[in-house]
Amino acid sequence: MIDTKYKTFIKAISQLKGSIKRGRLPKVEKQWNSGVQDLIKILDADVKCDPGISPEKVEDLELLLKGAKSVATGDASRKIFCEKERVYPSVSDIADKVMRGLVSPVDVASNFLDNVKKQRHLNAFISIRPDKIYADAKLIQRKLDSGEVPGPLAGVPVGIKDLMSVEGYRLTAGTKAKDYGIQQEDAPVVRRLRAAGALIVGTTNLHELAFGVTSQNPHFGHVKNPTAPGYIPGGSSGGSAAAVASGLIAMGVGSCTGGSIRQPAACCGVVGFKGTWGAVPTDGVVPLAWSLDHIGPITRSVSDAALTFEVMAGLAISKRRDVESPPSLIVPRKYFYENIDPRVRNTVQNAIDKLQEFGANVSNRDIMGIDYSPGIQAITIASEASQANEEILKNNPDALGDDVRLRLEAGHVYLATEYLKAQRLRRQVRTAAMTIMGSESVFLVPAMPVLPPKINSSTVMIDGKEMHLGSLLTRFTSPFNFCGFPALSMPCGVAENGLPVNIQIVGQPGSDLHVLRVAKWCEERLSL
Repeated sequence: MIDTKYKTFIKAISQLKGSIKRGRLPKVEKQWNSGVQDLIKILDADVKCDPGISPEKVEDLELLLKGAKSVATGDASRKIFCEKERVYPSVSDIADKVMRGLVSPVDVASNFLDNVKKQRHLNAFISIRPDKIYADAKLIQRKLDSGEVPGPLAGVPVGIKDLMSVEGYRLTAGTKAKDYGIQQEDAPVVRRLRAAGALIVGTTNLHELAFGVTSQNPHFGHVKNPTAPGYIPGGSSGGSAAAVASGLIAMGVGSCTGGSIRQPAACCGVVGFKGTWGAVPTDGVVPLAWSLDHIGPITRSVSDAALTFEVMAGLAISKRRDVESPPSLIVPRKYFYENIDPRVRNTVQNAIDKLQEFGANVSNRDIMGIDYSPGIQAITIASEASQANEEILKNNPDALGDDVRLRLEAGHVYLATEYLKAQRLRRQVRTAAMTIMGSESVFLVPAMPVLPPKINSSTVMIDGKEMHLGSLLTRFTSPFNFCGFPALSMPCGVAENGLPVNIQIVGQPGSDLHVLRVAKWCEERLSL
């Protein structure tokens, strides 16, 4: 039960700010209570670092993926799925066929629209405009006919999470609590994809305001998981992940504030990558938490993730450079291998054993203070998200889905002193992780502590203990958001019940190329 002093405090804050209606206080108290132990842990923590309000940006982005062509090559279409192995063309395969005239962009557009009709039940898209899709496809074809090279993503079908401006499309952010209107121009990340020849085929569904883990959207319908029917597709980028896993698109753009790229990738058995914080611009993207937000690709292979990320980050396609030796993998057992479903632990350990057999140097080292992560993330994301959506919460809260509204309301209860202490601990954890990792090693940890939960679940059981779904599903991903590290989620096998299990490969800020190389090395060996 929530302590009486906290109930009194929440009531006082609601009266002072007027942001929580009296009738909603019991719900907010319950929401607050689910994370109060994490808050207490932060309040009791001994901290020595100055506040790190956000990760430091890496200014020289050209260093991030220098030589990235080494990652974005090779046959990487072989993937692990739940029901059966399904093979779809890779990003580079589609672009190559379009460039050589074997497939026309118009045919790609037609095929996409046909497939969407057949798989409408997935509810992966919010907006699709056939007129614009065909117009864009014809423009790519005219460039080809005139001898112009459209770019490395020529004719590749791409879905954009409906959190980003796409010219001619209505931006919704997955909500009806605010009208963002028809967009007059592309967000920079969309502009870069289009300039590289990508065929933008629509805006994908998501958890409302990108503030949730299930993609059960009360306004635009719930996204379905094509890989594991009956189980959540993850969130908040569930539409992008479902569209990629079902073969509707070759790449989906997602946003990631606590794990919203890597967690849905894990639920759907595909690849999700977020680079170093700031590597991909967030301009033209509806913010959730400014110091945590990342943008990145969801794809069916590491090679596809590398190539599309390079485009999204505005980098030049580099020359090929092969992986020269087995990687050094650090497996931090504390926190990342605690409170975890045994089926996930066993599948991940089998993957680690296999990689070790192929020569990977595996060591166990723990990150000091990592157990503060849930509290750091909760305070940071709730405070920043409540501020970012203050207008909605003030003017039209009744139009919000109840789960998102509760999270935003609960964010109004944190004090500046608590936020600043969380930022001090944030820098402390980040420094400790970077020190352990060194310059060449990467972390290898599970992407989620549990298998994809069933639809409409609110809690899951681990070792006989009931745990709240929201914070649990991002428990292993959120530390790398507030640290700003490049992190990739990729399939490593399936549990005995057939559900997908993903691992994360995580590196130092600016080591995006290294993370992608290591991930490709692991992907190739886990597929053998």
